[in-house]
Order: sequence, then structure tokens, then C-alpha cells
Amino acid sequence: MKAKLLKLSLGLGTLFLLCWGVTSQTKLRKCVSESLEGIQYVLFLKSTSFKRGDIVLISNHPISYVREKPLAKRVLGFPGDRIVWDKEKLKIESKNAESQITLSTILPLLDKTKEDQPLTPLSVAIVPEGYLFVAGDHLRSFDSRYKEFGLVSIDKIWGKAICTW
Repeated sequence: MKAKLLKLSLGLGTLFLLCWGVTSQTKLRKCVSESLEGIQYVLFLKSTSFKRGDIVLISNHPISYVREKPLAKRVLGFPGDRIVWDKEKLKIESKNAESQITLSTILPLLDKTKEDQPLTPLSVAIVPEGYLFVAGDHLRSFDSRYKEFGLVSIDKIWGKAICTW
């Protein structure tokens, strides 16, 4: 009897720890904006390791009206990447460490938001240490292309997407 009770206690304790670990290290979010095309829900895993193209969860963004809700954006630029812009587009250039091939991502620039507020293109030439360039999939996404949003400090990123649907 004692052996069965001990096994049951250990089993329940293990289940509790597993559930606690999953709930404290993951977040399920509904995409409430048009930022990520075709994605309605995202399951995030707490992480500090990212690669180009990862969808990340941004918390406590410095913009007041965005601060209350976490944002999901795609990582397009890392420290050391160059940002080149002209009147109509912004380009992020990064070198592949092994082959020294320059990879480019070109994004169009908008003059104003949906709410008719003016937008200023980001004027940073190189992504500094401790920051990422993030953008939505949607062309009208409010993201790092614009000074008003800016680059995102890595310490504001909670984790990365492990599943989308």
C-alpha cells in the first residue's frame, strides 16, 4: 500500500512539475493585428536564442499604446547588419559568415500609418549590439522600418514561436 501511495505521489508531483514548466516557459497568443499574414495563433517558447526569420514575442515595447499588448514580429536584422534606405525602400544587408555572401531583404517604406500619422524611415546605418531589426509580414506593418517604432532591444524579447496556425 505504501509503495503504491509513494508511486502515485511521485507521479502526481512529476505531472505538476511538467505542467508548471510548460506553462511558465510557453505563451499562446492570438494575432490581433495584420502583422503576420495568414497566422491566427502563435505558441511561443521562452528563449534568448534567435535566427533570421524567427517570429518573436516582444513585451514592454517603449511605445505607450503598444506597451499593453505583446507584439509578434519576424526577426530580419541582427547586430552588425547594415540598413540602407532611400525614399521608397529600406534594405537590410547581412553577410553569411561562412561564404561571405551578402544577403539582402528589401522592404517598402510608407509615408503614413492607416490612421494618417506621418512615418519617418529609420535612420540607423548599422544594427547595434543588443538590438534586433523586426518586421511584420504585412507591407503596412508598423515595425523597425520606422523611427517611431525603432529597433527592438533583445531584453524586450520574451521568446520565439515554436508553432503557428
